Amino acid sequence: MIVCVFWSSLALVGYAYLGYPLLARLLARTLGNAPRQDETTPDVTVVIAARNEAGRIAARIGNIFEQDYPREKLHVLVVSDGSCDGTETAARIDASVRVIALAENAGKAVALNAALDEVSTDFVVFTDARQRFAPDALRRLLAAFADPAVGAVSGELEIVEDFEHPAQASIGLYWRIEKSLRESEALLSWLHGVSGAVYALRTKLFRAMPAGTILDDMWVPLQVIRAGQRVWMARDAIAYDIASSDAKTEFRRKTRTLAGNWQLIVRMPWLMNPLRNPVFFAWFSHKFLRLLVPWALLGAWLASAAAGGSYRAAFGLQTLCYLAAVAALLAPRLAARVPLLPTAGTFLMLNAAAFVSLPAWLRLQHDPQRLWKKG
Repeated sequence: MIVCVFWSSLALVGYAYLGYPLLARLLARTLGNAPRQDETTPDVTVVIAARNEAGRIAARIGNIFEQDYPREKLHVLVVSDGSCDGTETAARIDASVRVIALAENAGKAVALNAALDEVSTDFVVFTDARQRFAPDALRRLLAAFADPAVGAVSGELEIVEDFEHPAQASIGLYWRIEKSLRESEALLSWLHGVSGAVYALRTKLFRAMPAGTILDDMWVPLQVIRAGQRVWMARDAIAYDIASSDAKTEFRRKTRTLAGNWQLIVRMPWLMNPLRNPVFFAWFSHKFLRLLVPWALLGAWLASAAAGGSYRAAFGLQTLCYLAAVAALLAPRLAARVPLLPTAGTFLMLNAAAFVSLPAWLRLQHDPQRLWKKG
């Protein structure tokens, strides 16, 4: 029995992180297809939900107006979510910028709902205050809407050292695998999540989110899929962001994201029904199993310790790997000199976040916005 726990746990981890990505890649190469794309510049509204962003909202809007896109077709709508630092005033850099000021901090979901009530263009682009777009991001993002089957398009988020010289920072093996997986899912019409920093939508497909929804970047595309439309990934539509300043910040961000997946299961129960979820196989393999992986890792570690005999070596190897991963998180600059050590640190951090995501969500159900509110 203990030996079965060990091997089944390893099988779950192996499938979630290696088996499924390899299967998706193989299927994408044989069965995948890209939507029809064309140079198109329809009227589009860029929506920014912001809270206490007076220090950078003007630069963000300026970056949008610097897009290689017809100025008369480009509209910006800023929703100030109960800001108390003058964000509304700072956002009015141009008479064409519309600003909605919510009296109280109600959360991003409520802010986006308020914005979409005011959007009159056929297409809407979502982004945040802290990112910057590459000059051609909007053109690239909207090109796939030439295909009527496409309902939403995700851009690509690149982490850089600074916005002035946006050379891509090293993202590590884990994130390269993750980006490749998303590309495969897009080719198979399985993509069910987008980058919250840069994604576009046919406005008519937007469905209002319940207050406190954590992951608009999954709620929106999942509603698109449920409506029978396709979610595409334009990897050449690039948004830049600055890397998290420390591992603690990144851990909190990932915990919020993974807690949001548990929230979606509660708020969208059809996700767990293969007869009602058009992308059930991809969602179950990519998202749900990742929530179970830390428990499988713990099971494999404890089972190898209890089994004894030849499994002691497996226990020792796992322990050594975890200690190395902890060292990588504590001393990232030193770890960068050792091949695969940063990847081990990332893997441990992500699974630690997954491990605490369920109890965090259960503990904070009475105030789920605490998981993502700023400040």
